[in-house]
Amino acid sequence: MRAIRTGLCAAALLGLPLALGACAGTPSAPATSEWGEPRFAAWQDTDPAYRFYPGDSIDVTVHSAPELSRTAEIGPDGRVSLPLLGNVMVADKTDYEIANTLADAYARDVLVSPIIEVRRAALGPQNIIVGGEVNNPGLVALTGPVGALEAILLAGGFLNSAARGDVVVLRRQPGGALMMRTVNLHDALRGREGADDIQIRRHDIIFVPRSTVAEIGVFVDQYVSGVLPLDQAFSYAIADAITNN
Repeated sequence: MRAIRTGLCAAALLGLPLALGACAGTPSAPATSEWGEPRFAAWQDTDPAYRFYPGDSIDVTVHSAPELSRTAEIGPDGRVSLPLLGNVMVADKTDYEIANTLADAYARDVLVSPIIEVRRAALGPQNIIVGGEVNNPGLVALTGPVGALEAILLAGGFLNSAARGDVVVLRRQPGGALMMRTVNLHDALRGREGADDIQIRRHDIIFVPRSTVAEIGVFVDQYVSGVLPLDQAFSYAIADAITNN
């Protein structure tokens, strides 16, 4: 077990990591090509450290002052309320980063060389967004590991007008760049091995075009551009716009 001590390099512990994405950075629109189409970052299929968002709960253990330890839920504003600190912004941070933030805050005004440990207590909604040619576009709750095909089935399945061979998955990198990958779900529906080999993560966006993947430019411009980080609140806003369009 390792904990955070102000001024030292040490790690807070987290429970078993989930293969779910999260995002960081400051709001900005994705870069565009000379034709005005979005320019996407290269897809990275890594398993980054989990970042916490509103609705998640964390166990905060203050080893140097156990009476300050408690379980705290991250509020809609991204903050947790802790004794002697008040509200502290922790959203969009890993367990290690949250522990550092809290240790620094306690060291400024309250404790000498605090040792802070942060663990995952519970996770909030693990939602994704499905848009385009599906029967029930909008927010979809993840109930376990799913691929793109399962996600679309959770959104009511394809419309007859759907281009099943060019389904798009959008995901933010930790630095904020928007990544895009296409999946051929024609092949997945025919049972071809490896056709749907991407595991969908929290806050991913799945777009099913009518004809070709070129429609993704309009979709990104209308719903996604400038939305960063893509946290739960933004997810609800985008999903509502897609559903009521």
